[in-house]
Amino acid sequence: MVKTQPGYYRMMIGDFEVTALNDGVVYSSASSSLPNATSKEISDGLSANCLTDRIGMSYNAFLINTGDKLVLIDTGTGGKGANFAVFRGCGHLIANLRAAGYLPEQVDEVYITHTHLDHVGGLTLGEQRTFPNATVRAATSEVDGFLNPDRMAAAPKAKKAGLQALADLFQPYIKAGRFSAFNEDRTLVPGIRALATHGHTPGHTSYVVESGGQTMIVLGDLVHVGAVQLLYPSAHFGSDADPVEAAAQRIRVLQMAADGSFWIAGAHLSFPGIGHLRGNRGHFAWIPAIYTKPLEDENPFTKSKG
Repeated sequence: MVKTQPGYYRMMIGDFEVTALNDGVVYSSASSSLPNATSKEISDGLSANCLTDRIGMSYNAFLINTGDKLVLIDTGTGGKGANFAVFRGCGHLIANLRAAGYLPEQVDEVYITHTHLDHVGGLTLGEQRTFPNATVRAATSEVDGFLNPDRMAAAPKAKKAGLQALADLFQPYIKAGRFSAFNEDRTLVPGIRALATHGHTPGHTSYVVESGGQTMIVLGDLVHVGAVQLLYPSAHFGSDADPVEAAAQRIRVLQMAADGSFWIAGAHLSFPGIGHLRGNRGHFAWIPAIYTKPLEDENPFTKSKG
């Protein structure tokens, strides 16, 4: 097994420090992950990126230090995916958070893009809150299916165990008065706002980070297989709840980012998952962030939440 350095990457967006945190990398097949993509589209995308059809998919979360608030977008699997082949090799987010110089108890806010296990599994350690001082926020349309008693009671029997498992992740925060649901687009803290991008799940949400004239869109799961879905954004992922709407939101946001020269940060783009896009007639080219080693004395926010 190849050993690498801790999985974190730090950069500045205006006056905000952004730290990408890797939870792990899982290998899967692009052709089986993208059921409506043609063999030519998959071949084109993979060959353009010098890849073969067993690709490594990164599982990333993003920590934003505004100077006033420390905000974590998604929480990784929390190591809860051991019994699911798709999540084996994950569970490293907290170790990488610590390696980046932060502690779980320093996090002020946790924003959820959607409630798949690789994004919310890290909310708890056993029955305890992983982030004991944080308020968790998620879209109402994303959590209503398992936090609304009437909807839980009406859910099909086959789905109730999974819905209850999700409810159990949120309950420690609810009991502590540290959970808040929001409706659609809104500013959550100065410089970070929710952007409704429903489709992959009913309440899937991206987050827009703005500071010092720079903008970053944290995509969540708008893109899974970047090599193919950036070139052919109509290719949907197998677990999309509404494939047509997911594709429409992907195209909308990718075009927005390309037009505005915004940074994007993807949960499943190759770590650190941060870069720019260039668009050409509905196809997008990925321009990854250039690796730099920040000087600590030029990065005043790295330790400011100590």
